[in-house]
Amino acid sequence: MVDIESGRVVDMVYTRKSTEVAEWLKTYPNISVVSRDGSMLYANAISTAHPDAIQVSDRFHLVKGLTEAAGRHIRRIIASRIRVESDTANQSGGYWNKPLLRDTDLPGRLHNATTEKRTVAIERVRELAAQGLNLKRIMKETGHCQKIAKRYLDEGFGAEYREYGVNRPSKLKAYTATIDEMLTKQKKFREIEAAIRLLGYTGAASTIRMYATRERRHNLTAHDQVITNTEIIERKWLLKLLYNPIEKVKGITESQLEKVLDDYPALAAIYNTVRTFKEIMFAKRAGDLDAWIESAKAFGLEEISSFVNGMSRDLEAVKNAIKFEYNNGLAEGSINKIKLYKRIMYGRNSFELLRCKTLLLEQRRLIN
Repeated sequence: MVDIESGRVVDMVYTRKSTEVAEWLKTYPNISVVSRDGSMLYANAISTAHPDAIQVSDRFHLVKGLTEAAGRHIRRIIASRIRVESDTANQSGGYWNKPLLRDTDLPGRLHNATTEKRTVAIERVRELAAQGLNLKRIMKETGHCQKIAKRYLDEGFGAEYREYGVNRPSKLKAYTATIDEMLTKQKKFREIEAAIRLLGYTGAASTIRMYATRERRHNLTAHDQVITNTEIIERKWLLKLLYNPIEKVKGITESQLEKVLDDYPALAAIYNTVRTFKEIMFAKRAGDLDAWIESAKAFGLEEISSFVNGMSRDLEAVKNAIKFEYNNGLAEGSINKIKLYKRIMYGRNSFELLRCKTLLLEQRRLIN
């Protein structure tokens, strides 16, 4: 319990049980206003101990609860990275109407790139050796370990991987065409496994998973290399728009946001709901809250509806949060101090000792 005017910690209670908290509150008969979070346990305890006291829900917790609910819905409907058409995109349907690409040349190009990189490294090691540097100096100059440095100094060692392009017998080989076709249809691993086992595959499931994962990676890399009329938007920037106006979010522009909203119209409703709630809170428009609740419920979004239902059970305190200036800031700061005391005294204190230390330090703070 913190004095709402002075910020001083008045007392601490050892339990969260509603009946015991109510009995504790009764020992302070002068309580007339209480600022708290949205816990109905404390709301019931306060009503029991001081039925005439004004209860004020904390604005920070209310806004935080709504933005977190909105964020959960955004994470559920939007992937971590999405593509939208760029300003130079053609009008043929955009990225989402294009079939998944199968780039058969990609493994070869990746092998060639790796071979070129290794060739440069081998030439560098042998050049240093020709200059008279010993193995230890070569390792220091190149950053290679002793095993790799010796291998590169061996004249018989080549840059290409010897196993590349070698076809070995495999139980899976007869079914790769089926797997590739199912991957283009975005089938899940379990569906792929069930399908090829019906066709006669008897090998390990891990072999299917490894092949499918590698092929998915090849397909994604192929997309990144051939798609030039799209741009990637990261979900984290869409989440930041719940807290900040678009001019303060560096990872997305207004034109990009418009394209995202075209693909995900529910986002516009979510942003408008959060923005309107904040305006009601901080513009002291308590009379608009009931209409906002009905509007938010009408969207039918599970996460938003859950938040609204919880808030509706504590509606009077929520409206008091709009009307009055009281908030939980002082209590939250005091809790951080108490957590510090707990860490300092960890393993050596009881609740009563922690309570006495906290109250003593508060008294000294006020005297000083």
